Amino acid sequence: MKITSITTMALISLFFFAGCKKGQVVDPNDATVTKLKGKWAATSEVEKVYEKESNKLVSEKTTPYKANQREIEYKGNEVVYYFNGTPEVTYTYAIIGAEIRLRDGNNGVYYQLKFYSDTQHAHSEESFFTSKNVKMRSTYETIYVKK
Repeated sequence: MKITSITTMALISLFFFAGCKKGQVVDPNDATVTKLKGKWAATSEVEKVYEKESNKLVSEKTTPYKANQREIEYKGNEVVYYFNGTPEVTYTYAIIGAEIRLRDGNNGVYYQLKFYSDTQHAHSEESFFTSKNVKMRSTYETIYVKK
């Protein structure tokens, strides 16, 4: 499933660059941008797998994160990802509708952005694959809480 996710992310990146202007900036007055400002800690990742046609849930797995294992910080038009307290990668970002688009040079990825409250939000992505001739859909959602 990880290979499918990587392939999906590569395809998403192609579409991202085709539809995103290089000069796009984050509006600091946007309500969503204002809510995101600051540091957030990942609490868990939830993976769900469905049969695509019937939308029947086949499996669900929640993986908790340890304290400070994975964090993100939104500042200005950048988002910094931290792993075990160390900054690992910095992206510029744009929010378009319910989507957050991240860019690092020529690389990019996008996630669906969902707020559960002012202090909890999630990044989610979706991928598709076939297993035993059955079309499947998987979702990955990382939950973050404000620090």
